[in-house]
Amino acid sequence: MIVDMRLRPPLPSLLDTPLFKPGAKSSTSHADYPRAPSADARSPDLLLREMDAAGIELGVVMGRQSSGGLGSVPNTELADWISRYPDRFVAWAGIDVTQPMEQILAEVAESTGRRGFKGVSLEPSIAPGFTGTDDKRLYPLYDDCQQRDIPISITLSAILQASEGRPVEYGTPIQLYRVALDFPKLAIHVAHAAWPWVMEMIGVAFTRPNIWISPDQYLLPPLPGAQLYAQAAVNFFQDRTLFGTAYPFKPLPEMVSAYRSWNWPKLIEQQILSENALRLMRMK
Repeated sequence: MIVDMRLRPPLPSLLDTPLFKPGAKSSTSHADYPRAPSADARSPDLLLREMDAAGIELGVVMGRQSSGGLGSVPNTELADWISRYPDRFVAWAGIDVTQPMEQILAEVAESTGRRGFKGVSLEPSIAPGFTGTDDKRLYPLYDDCQQRDIPISITLSAILQASEGRPVEYGTPIQLYRVALDFPKLAIHVAHAAWPWVMEMIGVAFTRPNIWISPDQYLLPPLPGAQLYAQAAVNFFQDRTLFGTAYPFKPLPEMVSAYRSWNWPKLIEQQILSENALRLMRMK
């Protein structure tokens, strides 16, 4: 079994964003990892066939509530999607951190309760008026998720910052140390693994056992820093490293092959490809 922790399907609210612009490329585009045919076709059926070809049984759809050009997906839309494909997708609620906290907590309760979402996804490093993950205005949300055993996902990378014109220093993982220290029972999944601050990300994960590293596309062998993520995964973070494709920017079968090319021991490979994700989402 393979669980993809970063798979954004062709949701209606994403079709007019750069994610699904035909022929779109990112700064990490590489000839060995061409854009998936289903992405340009915007075809759910073709996406499912590509998932089958890659051996990906479960796609995790991370919600996004951003004010910039990356798009914003209503959580009701995520709920509709996973109701169409209940055996192939799960969702994490997107949270707009600029909303009043009372409204945020109500959305978390609704999404992780009646809708059955597996976690909460936020991007404070690109939110207007926020300076990063340790902004004290977020602490009631962190506390609520810790008390209710709800994992959170925070996306961090220099490319994310640049894409939204936000200060690049807000994307470092250093602030997460304080958050993970103040909320030691809160599981924190770091999408993009704060690339290119690879050593900083690894350092924070060494000191805080509630940090989960999800490099997704940044574990591709051609990318600088990928070997460090892979080395840390096999030697120290076998139980806290996760697989993700970053679809639609990366193709599914090639991403699975890229992860397997690190030649991890089979038991560790299976942890990274599926078991860690299932544990994080309380599905195992």
